[in-house]
Parts: sequence; C-alpha cells; structure tokens
Amino acid sequence: MKLYFIGGASGSGKTAIMPEFQKILGSAIKVYDFDDIGVPEGADKKWRQESTEKWLQKLLADGKDACLLGQIVLGEIIACPSAKKLDGINFCLLDVSDFERIQRLKKRNTYGADQNMLNWSAWLRMHHQDPQWAQHVIKDDSWDGLDFSTLSALEHWASTANIEILDTTELDIKQVAVNVSVWIKAEKIIDDDGLEYTIDLSGNSQAQQYVEQKMTEYHELQVGPYKRESFTITVKENGQIIAGLNGNVCGPLCNVWDLWVDEKLQRKKIGKKIMNQCETIAKGQACKMIQLTTSELHSKPFYEKIGYKVLATIPEEFMGHDTYIMRKLL
Repeated sequence: MKLYFIGGASGSGKTAIMPEFQKILGSAIKVYDFDDIGVPEGADKKWRQESTEKWLQKLLADGKDACLLGQIVLGEIIACPSAKKLDGINFCLLDVSDFERIQRLKKRNTYGADQNMLNWSAWLRMHHQDPQWAQHVIKDDSWDGLDFSTLSALEHWASTANIEILDTTELDIKQVAVNVSVWIKAEKIIDDDGLEYTIDLSGNSQAQQYVEQKMTEYHELQVGPYKRESFTITVKENGQIIAGLNGNVCGPLCNVWDLWVDEKLQRKKIGKKIMNQCETIAKGQACKMIQLTTSELHSKPFYEKIGYKVLATIPEEFMGHDTYIMRKLL
C-alpha cells in the first residue's frame, strides 16, 4: 500500500486539481479530499490535527493505494499515533507566489486573502524543507492525541519522508495535476549491485538546470570552456506580443527553437524581419551558421526563400508529417 499526501496553503491549487487529477490517475489510486470528513463551524488547529489521525486510520484500514489532498501538515502526520504504521511518507507541498495566491483567493471570493494566509504559506514553505523550523506553530495549543517527540528530534526529512515541493505560480490546473501525477508514478530502479534509485519524472526547473549544468561540465571536459546563451526576440502591438523567436548561441552555431507569428500577420513579412534580427545576433556572436527544425506543416518554403537548405529529412516524425533539419551559412 502506498499513500500520498498533497498539502499547501489556500490558493495553491489542491482542490482545483482534483477532477483532472483523478482522471489522470484512473482507478489505480483513490483520491480523497481532506474536507470530505466534514468541516464543522469554527474548525481550528486541533480539529485539523485530530482529523489527520482519523484519515490515517481510514486509509490504513482500507489498505489500498490512495492520495489525500487538503490542509495536511507533514509534521502533524508524523505526530499522529497511526504514523507508526505507515511504510514511509510521500508528501507533495503545492506552493505559489504570494501575489498569485492573493489573486486566486480574491477571485474565489472566499476567506484567506490576507496576511495571515501569507504567513501560514511561508511557514509551510520552511517547514517542508527544515523540520526544526518554528515547531511551536503546530505544537502550541495542539490536539492532545499527538506525540511530537519524533518531530522534535528530526534534523532533516530525508530519513522520514519523500518530499516534493511544486511551485504552481505559472501552471494551469491541468499542468499541476499532471506534475503531481508524475510525482506519484515515479518508479524505483535497482542496479546490478542491488542499490536502489528513484526515477523522478516531475521535471521541475531546478532539476532541469542541474542536468544542463552537468552536461555542460561534461562537454567542457571534452572540448574546453564554451558558452550557451539563450535569447528571445518578440514583436509587440500595443503591448501585446504578436510574434516571437526563441533561440540560443553555442560556439559557431546559432539554433532557432521556436518562431511564431500571429496567423493574421503571417503575410506581412514580420517573420522575415525577425529572422534578419536573429542573423544579426548570430553574426554578432561570431556564429558561422544558423540551424533549425521545421515540418511540412509549418514553414519549409518560407525558410527556403530566405536562404535555408535542407540538411536532413525525418519521415513522419511530427504527428505523421515529415520534419526537416535546415541550415543557413552566414
């Protein structure tokens, strides 16, 4: 049996993701809302802590893989009597920037759009990184059924809980649901020596940056120090982006990753002017060529008109359509 807990202060997206979340997980894992237990008028910290124990009892009695979303706190789970029966704790904290949290709560027109909620979210953020942080917040005036002795002695979470912290500030509901689902479905692998590793598919920005950094370090060992600099070109109308390009420069090569022009503007030579600007950037960085990938659905004729030649064709690579790797020498 595997149990997963998803918590966070109001406005982080816990309740909003439930329909999409359950759809993604299917029938393999049952999803529960913490408030399904019934929220009495004037529910306080003691109610939350006692209800956490009741939920643990239910989930353990059911004996099935399950996920509980809501006002759950990791330190309070550990302090519950039933925590001793858990085979490890998997906890995902949904977080969001202060400004975005307040905007979401105002839009919902419910309680919590105040400094108290921001203080609570800040404490949760620290608590789920440092178990020793301001423990009095959950210990003072607590439910007398809790035992905080394990938490008091805990210096780090690694030996007790598998923790994921997901920033939902820039994510829509479906993206949050997908990220949490991927975290739940992360698998373990065992190597030939019997050592166990976790495959984490969450792909957060810190993980991405770390992998890129380590790959750069490896390449530098082979070819010496080099720079990879990303750039973006946008065209705006009345402050609104109507076209743009993403690319990067690495040594003698300039890569174009994305070129987009609003459909109603595609015959006004805006794309050509953006590519001219891209060439200026590339030449300024002493690049010898620009390379890009496009498909028969997109702009192969456009790129051919401005001097790009096909290096390779990948049949049916993009949704059944041919893809072309194209290059222009500078």
